[in-house]
Amino acid sequence: MKFDIDHSTPYYRAIFGNLTEDQMIDNIDAMKTLSTYHKKQHYLLNKGAKYEYNPPSWSDTDNMFPLDAPTHPMTHIEWGAFIRQFDKDNKKGDVLEFGVACAGTIRDIAYINSNKTIYGFDHFQGLEQTKQETPDYAGWYQGAFRLEGSEYKQTYDQVVQDCGQFPNITLVVKDIHDLADPSTYGISKISAVHIDVDIYEPAVSALNFVDKCEWDEIYMRFDDWHGHEPDYDFHERLACKEWVERNGYHINIMRNGLHGEAIVSKKS
Repeated sequence: MKFDIDHSTPYYRAIFGNLTEDQMIDNIDAMKTLSTYHKKQHYLLNKGAKYEYNPPSWSDTDNMFPLDAPTHPMTHIEWGAFIRQFDKDNKKGDVLEFGVACAGTIRDIAYINSNKTIYGFDHFQGLEQTKQETPDYAGWYQGAFRLEGSEYKQTYDQVVQDCGQFPNITLVVKDIHDLADPSTYGISKISAVHIDVDIYEPAVSALNFVDKCEWDEIYMRFDDWHGHEPDYDFHERLACKEWVERNGYHINIMRNGLHGEAIVSKKS
């Protein structure tokens, strides 16, 4: 695997200091078999989310899911490791990621879950214009996160080349609102879904696509969940709440903060 970050530089050596690998992952058993690189990446991402993100809006009771669930962050690397526990026998199916962008998360998930196919959906043109209320500070303007833009400098060819390191990654380059039946892309049973589309409208379409796949229960992570943040009430959490209620699904929310972690089942 071609790693994006060189942790051997003086800057990163100073950050990691004398930390042990177990300390980098908070001694979480599911992550102990990860590569040293991914443990370090988890530590950096987790540190940023824990100590450098201060929600401008906060409510002690979440408006979408008013329950007592932990609010600490969950990196996509931690989630990728827990997929292996959720599907220990590798019989539940493959993984879907909606919102690939520069392909940083999908490559980590694919590396950690080399026995599963990871399907990534994106048209790589950035965000659409949402009709929902959105805080100005979110940076969710039309075209945000497109390739060769201000957030991501990579070209589409670079993304394809980077994903090409992993035979278990399949990219579906399509507008999320125009996706065909899952069988068109070779998708049948799924075990896990990563939603990283930020805003409401593509989240709705992503979850509608999930409905068409074969599953009894799925393990989910929402990258822009923003639990307990009223400024973000009308995006990924709202789309999830409407989806669960419309279909009569049972949802067990295990993380209800910046990131969302949940198991959704069709049986109560």
